[in-house]
Amino acid sequence: MPTQPLTQLFQEYLRLSAEQRPNYIASLGAGDEACTTSLAELVPQVPELLEAVYSTVAGTGSDEEDPSLVEFIPGYRLIHREEYAQEMQVLAGVLQEKGQETEGVILPLLTNYGSDFICYHRSVEGVERICDLLHDYGDLVVMYDSPALFLETLCEFYKQEVYFLDEEGYLDCDLVKEGEVAAALNPEANYWSE
Repeated sequence: MPTQPLTQLFQEYLRLSAEQRPNYIASLGAGDEACTTSLAELVPQVPELLEAVYSTVAGTGSDEEDPSLVEFIPGYRLIHREEYAQEMQVLAGVLQEKGQETEGVILPLLTNYGSDFICYHRSVEGVERICDLLHDYGDLVVMYDSPALFLETLCEFYKQEVYFLDEEGYLDCDLVKEGEVAAALNPEANYWSE
């Protein structure tokens, strides 16, 4: 099954998000070519996923106060382009602190206030995956088998009503259903079967 371009998948995810949170897309600000150009100054080869994201939106700043607009996925916000260099340093610090030997490229994508990350990882062999890095543990764990499957899975979370807004307006999820949907779409990712 041929996969959609990442930009289309990302825009579909935003559209699905906006069905529950009508102001969410506007809160992310507009992305543009300048976003990816400034990213290229930080990252030698900007991954297609980051280009798709930051050519579309700017991200969520750490100062966003509206609970319904903070989270890209439950528990994590999409790093704002102006905070990207800072979050790269935090991620590098976590990896170093935990003695995580990493080969390839690891870049932050989503973060929370506890310095946990959802990261883009490209191995030395060129295999791209999306991984979880919890600050307290320091191990990079594959969550999604590819950037395309990351976005496709997130879209499925909305389509299958895994994601919903709680009474206070926070994005929440059905953890059991999340695991089932993600494991079915990402069979190589042990994260969902543990």
